[in-house]
Amino acid sequence: MRDVVFDFDGTVTQQDTISVLAQFAISSRGSAYSQQEASENWKRVVDLYLADYAKHKELYVPKAEDRKRLAQELAYLESLKTVELSSAERVVNTGFFARLTSEQWEQFGREARRIGEGWNPDRDGDEGKAVRVRKGFSEFVQQAKARGDKLGLVSVNWSRAFVEGVIEPEDPDRSVFVKRVNEIKWPGGQLEGPEEMGGKVMMTAKDKLEGFETMLLKEAAGESKKRGSVYFGDSVTDLECLLRADTGIVVVNEGEEEQSTLLGTLKKLGFEVPHVSEGREGIKLAWARDFKEVLGTSILD
Repeated sequence: MRDVVFDFDGTVTQQDTISVLAQFAISSRGSAYSQQEASENWKRVVDLYLADYAKHKELYVPKAEDRKRLAQELAYLESLKTVELSSAERVVNTGFFARLTSEQWEQFGREARRIGEGWNPDRDGDEGKAVRVRKGFSEFVQQAKARGDKLGLVSVNWSRAFVEGVIEPEDPDRSVFVKRVNEIKWPGGQLEGPEEMGGKVMMTAKDKLEGFETMLLKEAAGESKKRGSVYFGDSVTDLECLLRADTGIVVVNEGEEEQSTLLGTLKKLGFEVPHVSEGREGIKLAWARDFKEVLGTSILD
């Protein structure tokens, strides 16, 4: 029996889903703005975020290539919190999600997965609302449940209800996954963090580590024998969780192995990260393109 915890965006799903949340909000009139005004507001928010991020990255010292120690990289990741919070505040202040209830977000999640499963890349239309779940996820969850593993999900995504809608086929009664995810509150569209973390909004790698550790502490309470832990993540916000877990699996889109910032960062810091097919039992870190590749190995045996 183990604690098996997943990141959501880019790990359970094949892509980041923040733009999907925005598209549903725009089309459903989640704010007082017209669809055109909402689209323009969202573009402004994204442009300002990218500008802030680029400026922060440019001015931060030491530069990426000079950050050779883990502590240096973690300090940089935590420094990004000001950029993330500023962007979130802009979204809240525009009232972009002000009219949307948790029930609507949950339905958006269901619809996004439905669109993703039937999405045709040669056809336009609902592409911006599609969420595609990574290959083998359902089968992996089924096998983990059969083993008696405890499953969890830690994410800086803005809507827990949206996430629950997406993973409803694997967790229909909300009892399979322990979750640490932010939530968009109704009315007003305020962003709040998980209740289990005192409502603190999760934004950074350090925040995710805190969520991960509260989950491990909860599951270990009252048990005399320590369980092993496994964490799946795709981005640098997962760095601390991957290193905290007994086994960390880096998830990389097919054909993007060389472009993975997370893989590059781990290797720069001196960590060995073989593909799961080359990994041995008990190895600390490995990478995979999807959950089917993990199921085909003995790395988690």
